[in-house]
Amino acid sequence: MNTAMLTSKVLAFRRPPTASLELVSVDPRLEAKVVAPGTMTLLGYVPDDGPFDAFLALKVDGNFVTVALHKGMDREGISEAFSSALPPGYEAASVDSQSEVLILTVLCVRPRVSNAPAVKFLSNDPAQSLRWVGPNKFTLSGSVSVQQTIRSFVELRIDDKAIKVYLTPGESSLAVANRIRAALPAHFQAILELPLYQEDQVKITVLRRLAH
Repeated sequence: MNTAMLTSKVLAFRRPPTASLELVSVDPRLEAKVVAPGTMTLLGYVPDDGPFDAFLALKVDGNFVTVALHKGMDREGISEAFSSALPPGYEAASVDSQSEVLILTVLCVRPRVSNAPAVKFLSNDPAQSLRWVGPNKFTLSGSVSVQQTIRSFVELRIDDKAIKVYLTPGESSLAVANRIRAALPAHFQAILELPLYQEDQVKITVLRRLAH
């Protein structure tokens, strides 16, 4: 019997680069920590003791990200919430493990759209949520906390321009969005979009003004 030898070609798959992660604030019940470049660990559930919601804020390659979790979430739900909060061009990969600890690695899977301004934001108010929806778009929801130990603010960096807007306790998301739009540098503008059914959420798109 003749035996044919088949040669095969080894295919090399390039893994996307990992993002730089920096924890800003985290509910201590989550036990979250960065353990390696681009990789962090946290519990795969929200413990029963304490409030129903648990929040985590971090920087992904300098981009501010907030993740809202709650006691009804399982490991898959937490991983999905984390992925949906990431800036465009980033994905979270989880490691399948029998442990109660969830291992997440954040990967940069595609470059930022070059014709959109580079927008980064930071907020120190726990009652307002900012979430990425595009390279130069984010949503703002919730009212400013009325219980403040330090004054709340939203800080934006657009290309090389930085602005900082201080907030008033109880201020609505639309009021904050309007103040952000008014504070933009002269060469930029913002489009505000209000959903039909979720009145406390505003989508903010930052654009360059066209030269006349």
